[in-house]
Amino acid sequence: MVMPDSGPPGDEHMRHLVYALAAAGLTFVAGCERADDTPAAVAAEVTAEPAAPTAPVIDAAALGIPMDAGSIADGREIAVTHCSNCHGLDTGDSLRADAPPLRYVLSYYPPESLAEDFRSGIHVGHEDMPDFVFGDLGMDVLLSYLVSIQAAPPAP
Repeated sequence: MVMPDSGPPGDEHMRHLVYALAAAGLTFVAGCERADDTPAAVAAEVTAEPAAPTAPVIDAAALGIPMDAGSIADGREIAVTHCSNCHGLDTGDSLRADAPPLRYVLSYYPPESLAEDFRSGIHVGHEDMPDFVFGDLGMDVLLSYLVSIQAAPPAP
C-alpha cells in the first residue's frame, strides 16, 4: 500500500521518532508509578507488627460438646473441685506459674486432643498435675465450661 505524500521524507521519519519517544516516555512514567515495588514498600512489609493472639475458634457442635447452660454449670463445678487450685477459675489468674489460666487452656490444647488424652488416661500438663478420670459425661461438661470462658492469651 502506497501512502499519499504528506510532505518531505524527513517529516515521516520525524513523526515515527516522536511517536516512539512518546511511547517510551509513557512506559517509563507508568513504571515509576508502581509504588509496591519500591524498597520503602518492601521495608514496610518487613517491619509490620505480628498479629495479636486470638481466642481459639472451637466448633463445639462439630466436636459434640454440649453448650447448654446446665452442662456449662456442671463443667464449672468440676473445674472448681479439680482445676481452680492451680489454674484459677473463670477469668481469674492462674495460681501457679506452670499452669495456664483456664480461659487460655484451649489455646494450648485443642479440645478434642485434651478430651482424648484425659479419657485415655494420658498424663496432661505439667509434671505435678494429677491424673484425672472424669468419664465421658464429665469430660464433655468440663469442655463445655472451658469453651464458654476461652479468651485470647496475651502476646508473648
